[in-house]
Amino acid sequence: MMGANYINFKATELVGSIRGTLTLEERNNGLVIEGQLSGIPVGKHGIHVHEYGSTGNECLDAGGHYNPTNVSHGAPTDAERHIGDWGNIDVDQDPYMLSFSDHVAKLTGPYGIRSIVIHRDEDDLGRGNSPDSKINGNSGPRLACGMCLVLFRLISKCLWMLT
Repeated sequence: MMGANYINFKATELVGSIRGTLTLEERNNGLVIEGQLSGIPVGKHGIHVHEYGSTGNECLDAGGHYNPTNVSHGAPTDAERHIGDWGNIDVDQDPYMLSFSDHVAKLTGPYGIRSIVIHRDEDDLGRGNSPDSKINGNSGPRLACGMCLVLFRLISKCLWMLT
C-alpha cells in the first residue's frame, strides 16, 4: 500500500494449528488491534506483549510480560499495569474475529511492541490469589506468538501473521 508503514509480526513457533493475522495500527486515540484467528480453542485466553522480539522454543524465547515500568500485572483499564496487559480474547467460534484498542502500548519507542503471545488460559487480570497473578495473570502456557519486524522507518501499522 503506497504511503502506509508497517511492522510485520510473523509467528515463528506455534503450539497446535493456530493460524491467522493481526493488524496493529497507531491512531490518535491509541493502538488498534484487529484480526482473525483460527484453531484457537473456545474460551478465554490471555493476550499480552512480551519483553523480547524472539519467539523460538515454543514461544518461551519471548520472555515474560513486557514491564519496563516495573509495576504489577493488571487489567487493560487499570492505572497500574504492564505495557502489554491486553486482558483476554473470548473465543466463541472458529474462525474468531477480534478487535480492541489500547491506550498504553505503542508500535515503537520505549513502550513499543516486542512480541505478542496468546496464552492457553484466561488472564485473571492480577486479581487472583496466587503470587503469579501479579506477574502474569495466571494465563498459563503459550499457544501462539509473533514478533515485531520493522519494515519501514516511520511506523503506523503492524501486521502479525500466524502461518
